[in-house]
Amino acid sequence: MKLHLSIFHKLLIALLAVSLIPLCSLWYLSQTSVKRELNGNITQNLVSTMDAVAAGVGAWENTNVRALRQAAHLPDIVSMKAERQIPILKAIGAAYEWSYLVFTIAPDGTNIGRNDGGAPINYADRLYVKDVVKGADIGRQVVISKTTKEPSLLLAVPVRNEDFGLVGVIAMGTNLKEVTKTVAAARIGNTGHAILLDASNKVVANGSLPNGTANLQDFNNYPALKAEGIYEAPTEFVLDGKPMVGFARKLPQGWTLLIVQGRDEAYEPLTRSEREARTLIAIAIVLVIGIAYILGKQLTRPIRELTQIATELSEGKLGVEIPQTARTDEIGALAKSIERLGISLQMAMDRLRKKA
Repeated sequence: MKLHLSIFHKLLIALLAVSLIPLCSLWYLSQTSVKRELNGNITQNLVSTMDAVAAGVGAWENTNVRALRQAAHLPDIVSMKAERQIPILKAIGAAYEWSYLVFTIAPDGTNIGRNDGGAPINYADRLYVKDVVKGADIGRQVVISKTTKEPSLLLAVPVRNEDFGLVGVIAMGTNLKEVTKTVAAARIGNTGHAILLDASNKVVANGSLPNGTANLQDFNNYPALKAEGIYEAPTEFVLDGKPMVGFARKLPQGWTLLIVQGRDEAYEPLTRSEREARTLIAIAIVLVIGIAYILGKQLTRPIRELTQIATELSEGKLGVEIPQTARTDEIGALAKSIERLGISLQMAMDRLRKKA
């Protein structure tokens, strides 16, 4: 079946092509530029937030570790005698308000001295103790404290004698308030937040919870950690059916720091730009259709009239009045040609009558 296109349809197609092709091309180039710039901004926001949180966590830990290392060199601590150690342990505990316990441990895990006056506890099962006994410079572990029964960070360093032999461990139990404050303060828009995980991917602090409260939730199956490339660059993933964008980094402590944000919020400027562009294109289409309709009417009405006149002339109705002859465009020229045709037909008919 042959497709029949009227002047209106052809005019509409031509106007749509002339208006929409440049408009869509400009929209595509603009969106590409906006997306490139927005990706750069998202990366910058995530990385700068990451750097700020990592620096805060690192500085806080370094402060505690430095205090422990300084104390580990004191003769009273090296003596591994509780009566000599306790005054120093109490002084350290008083100086660092976020510490709830400062204590020493023998290589076999036996608790020697502690600043809280509590009964000795055996810490042989604690990872931070095992690591130091095995030779690590720093032992760290996020645990449910045996003392406070709450999530806590335990830091430990070796105590060595003059021959550099290990005689014990000095450790500090800290609540996570300072860490959670740092993590909770890291916000990007309404949905962007930080999550700090320990070496076993348990939550140390979660900025999406009230005040960043830690609950040691297991995040081994957290979708962001399974997103390919998330440690190299901001990467998209899905969390509970919602699109997210995230960035992860391994900290010197062996911990993982995650910065995540809702994708809809992160890309809201791009979404808004696309929405405005679609609205503009829709308006352009409506205007083009309206203009094509008006112009089509102006073009097709006189053509239909002239077509009807030509039909009447062919039927012998030579006295018909021919409009549009005063126009100076192509339609006017066509009208004049039909008028001359009518005159010629009239003259021919007159000659035939005379011969008859």
